[in-house]
Order: sequence, then C-alpha cells, then structure tokens
Amino acid sequence: MLHHSGQALVDVVFGDYNPSGRLSITYPKYPHRLTTYDYKWTEVELGNTIDVEFEFGFGLSYTTFVYSNLYVPPTMNWNDPLKITLNVRNNGSRQGDHSVLLYVSDLYRSITPPNKELKGFTKISLNSGEQKQVEFSLTPSDLSFIGLNMTRITEPGLFMVTVGDLQSRFTLLSPS
Repeated sequence: MLHHSGQALVDVVFGDYNPSGRLSITYPKYPHRLTTYDYKWTEVELGNTIDVEFEFGFGLSYTTFVYSNLYVPPTMNWNDPLKITLNVRNNGSRQGDHSVLLYVSDLYRSITPPNKELKGFTKISLNSGEQKQVEFSLTPSDLSFIGLNMTRITEPGLFMVTVGDLQSRFTLLSPS
C-alpha cells in the first residue's frame, strides 16, 4: 500500500491531478551559478551571465494558460492606487489552477534597481476554455525601496509592468 505522498506523486504522473505549484527560487543551470530572479541589471553588464534552468515562478500543468488584454493606465498619481487588469484563458482541455504573477521594474532610480520585483500575485481556477479578468492594484508604497540613507523612499518616474509575456509602462507622477 502506498503512503499518501506516494499516492499524490502517482496521481500527478498519471494525470489524475493537475499540478499548479510554482518555484519559489531560481534554479541554476550550472553549479556555482546561483542568482536571484530580481538580480540587478548591472550584474549582467559586469559579466555575470544570467543563465538559469528554471526561473522563479516556473511551474508545470497539464493545461495551458494564455494572457491577453493587459491594461495599465499610462500615469499613476502619487496618492492613488493604480488598477491593472488582464484576461487569463485556459486554452487546454483540462481544468487547472494557475498563479498569475505581476512584476514591476523601476527603469531608473537613485540606487541601481533590480531587473524586476514581484509586486502581486493571485491564484485562479479555470475550466477548459474559461476566461477570467484578473485585477491588481499598486500603491506608491509598493514602488518604494531602501534609499542611500537607509530609509524607505518612493521616487517618481517610469516603471514597467510584466505579467507573463505581456508588458506595459506607466509613469508615477511627482506629488503635488
């Protein structure tokens, strides 16, 4: 008789259960080549080749999910949240659960920014052929970082939103 964990593995291998987990780390392709998903772009400029086997957020499923219609308002006011929407469709033949990951990249800041930072996620369940609209909300504090004087600050400027293979830019306006 199989233990519960053994049965769970059998269910995944034989397709009785559709996995929906995502990696919480970046898995390196080669030994001694550890990197994080939010590496700084200057690392690449200095010769640190970013070549990973599986990126942070990688996951497998017996179905496929397609993103479309990413909408990011072009500007964000200092005191208002930014509402971001997109559609997610299950294009496969099976029901599946899926985690939608929202990354933000600060394109310029007083301290070298990471290439991207996870700023939102949600898990949805979709039947075959079903589509849902997903909404995220960003605040100026979501765009903050630890500055030169070791205190948290937010700087106005240009940001890139990435969800799956979709991208859009917005500008955080200066406070009035």
